[in-house]
Amino acid sequence: MATSGLCPICRCDDEDSFHVFVKCQHARDLWNAMAEVWDLPPDGMLKNTGPEWLLHLLVSSPENQRAPTLMTLWRIWHAHNEITHDKPCPPIEGSRRFLVSYLNSLLLIKQFPAADITKGKMVINLDQGFKKAGPKIDGRKKVRKRWEKPNRGEAKLNVDGAFTRDAAGTGMVLRDQAGEIIFAACRSLRQCSSATEAEILAIEEGLQLSVFWTPLKITVESDCVEAVELIKEGTPNTSAYAFRINTIRELIRERDVRVLQVSREANMSMALAMAAVLAVVTGTEVIVQEAVGEEGETTWRLTARGADGEADELADA
Repeated sequence: MATSGLCPICRCDDEDSFHVFVKCQHARDLWNAMAEVWDLPPDGMLKNTGPEWLLHLLVSSPENQRAPTLMTLWRIWHAHNEITHDKPCPPIEGSRRFLVSYLNSLLLIKQFPAADITKGKMVINLDQGFKKAGPKIDGRKKVRKRWEKPNRGEAKLNVDGAFTRDAAGTGMVLRDQAGEIIFAACRSLRQCSSATEAEILAIEEGLQLSVFWTPLKITVESDCVEAVELIKEGTPNTSAYAFRINTIRELIRERDVRVLQVSREANMSMALAMAAVLAVVTGTEVIVQEAVGEEGETTWRLTARGADGEADELADA
């Protein structure tokens, strides 16, 4: 019995390797879906140069694109086999989630060989690829930078989390385009396991209050690199803070919100978080006052008021 050389899936072209992995409609759908979350070679590089087209593609692609490309081809071949053996084709969205999760797991193992990946607290670097992570650096950059007013028609939310062995707290302040305070708040946290968790809680609560207080576009500024990286869309969140991260992402999607990482010196809310912690540690009332520094910059003055009514200045921040 003669067999047809046409692709058994689309019946539109001869079934060679380039058609299976690039031209077939199912392959195209998966390429397009993965290009939304991964840096893949552009369509212009996907050319049928002969039997070695794949080698030519990999050689001409930058290193950070090679692993995602091979993972995509691997999934296309799996789906092709499923269909040709009369099995249901995996849905495109399901394949995308599987590939992203699989590659992230491989990168975690390679970049953090000594870490416990089941805890999910590491932040992978797709550009770094399969190179080991360098020495761990402080998540709070020390570059000095003054706080800047938000753009016209926007509001800026600065948040900070403070964490010690004995107490934790959050602080947040929302300002309009003139730099005027819309609201400022701080509170102590009864349950908190790390500085990163305190920062994430500050971002979540600050956003929830901000969407209530202003209809303006909101820019959130935090000085915690890890928290900002976890909030970014595009990769599944498997960290210990997954529930709160997903809540923050939903708030971002509901409103025109962007989250930025800034230097600690540019963060206008750290004194509020400090106040919440100091109130717990010292057992006294902590007063936060806005002041102007010697060079015209805005500062915060923390003062503790004891039971005798006397006020003792704690710090300037």
